Amino acid sequence: MENKLRRALLDRSPCLGTWVQIGHPASAEILARAGFDWVCVDLEHGGIDLETMTHLFRTLDGFDCVSVARLPLNDPIWIHRTLDAGARGLIIPMVKTADQADAAVRDAKYPPRGRRGFGYSRANMHGRDFDDYIATANDEIAMIMQIEHKDAIANLDAILEVDGVDGLFIGPLDLSGSMGLTGQMTHPQVVAALETYLDACRRHNTTAGMHVVRPNADNVRDAIDKGYTLLALGVDTVFLETGATDSLAAARRR
Repeated sequence: MENKLRRALLDRSPCLGTWVQIGHPASAEILARAGFDWVCVDLEHGGIDLETMTHLFRTLDGFDCVSVARLPLNDPIWIHRTLDAGARGLIIPMVKTADQADAAVRDAKYPPRGRRGFGYSRANMHGRDFDDYIATANDEIAMIMQIEHKDAIANLDAILEVDGVDGLFIGPLDLSGSMGLTGQMTHPQVVAALETYLDACRRHNTTAGMHVVRPNADNVRDAIDKGYTLLALGVDTVFLETGATDSLAAARRR
């Protein structure tokens, strides 16, 4: 089955996903049933472990929804184990250089492009689909580099020239922190860095992604107008908090 997330990245067509930090299949099930194109299991922030992540992937596989993982760090063990568990897309955090991007791609690809090890795993149905999986995995795994440091902004052209980088995903808060301007998203230096990011993606014909943590009609429209096509909308925890808060406020006003 073609990975519609990777196809959208290569075509620079809109692709809407969301974020999971609650390690229960019900959360993934609700979001997948809502119709998101992809759901990202957040292994960097929160308490989801590898076994829980695998159960979330099993849930997402029951829907037309691509399983993605945001890793805690750019590390071959995390890359190998997450892919073997069935991830069809990876978001690699804190990529600052082309060498780091290339290392992530090589760890995620089978030889001759990469150095991922062969073995029976859930990704190939514990060996039953082994031959088919290893024949197609290199072309079906979506590789997204997270740009969240001023050094990454300085190295964007080199990062985007790495074979196998399918898209980028901006981390604006960490980016502002690396500039000594934490949370100052309207500061001219932060705005300029974000413009540099979008311009580089346009020049290299690469998908630009971002996370709209608290989505509404205005900030989603603004992101699309600026040229972001890979959008993560909300977080399961935010959806829960917002729904609970708004409902309680409405009841109390009544």
